[in-house]
Amino acid sequence: MKKILIILLVVANSLVTNLVSAKQDTVKTATQENITTSPKESAAKGEQASSTNTKKDTKENTSDILQLDWIDLIPKSERNQFNAQGMPITNHSGNAAKQSLQGKVRQELSGSMVKIPGFVIPLEGDANTVTEFLLVPYFGACIHVPPPPPNQIIYVKFPQGAPIQQLWDVIYVVGRLKTVSMSHDLAETGYMLEGTSIEEYDDD
Repeated sequence: MKKILIILLVVANSLVTNLVSAKQDTVKTATQENITTSPKESAAKGEQASSTNTKKDTKENTSDILQLDWIDLIPKSERNQFNAQGMPITNHSGNAAKQSLQGKVRQELSGSMVKIPGFVIPLEGDANTVTEFLLVPYFGACIHVPPPPPNQIIYVKFPQGAPIQQLWDVIYVVGRLKTVSMSHDLAETGYMLEGTSIEEYDDD
């Protein structure tokens, strides 16, 4: 009987020892795998997460910008004062005329990031760049023909300076729009825009 008990104890002890040893080997193997693969996997995951976040941020930033036409700056109740192309009905006879100060601005647009096309009338800058300018809906506004109403002129501040060679034709201006009245010798403006970038005009 004692021999049987001794044999059973020896077998049980052997089983326990084997189980503990197997568990330790499993933990050791897992640790080695983590040490071997973690840096690469972490880097890959980090790059993937960064790429995903960048794409997400870019998409969100793009979607936050309102692309406007000039007619969008006019309250709906006043749009009958403009022609089918959204241009003010203006006398182009060449005779001097005062700017019409009639027309309201759309207060709900204040603070929005916008993108709008237009022609540039330089105000401040040097031989190479322009830092402040009027953005108008058609060529010659405020110079060859009477200025459009204030809600059809945007006073743009572009501190980083816009290259003059980019401003000879119609362009897109991107920035934060504010319903702030500005007064200049050429015209009164109903909007002010803090410009962040200038883009080539694409009529597609």
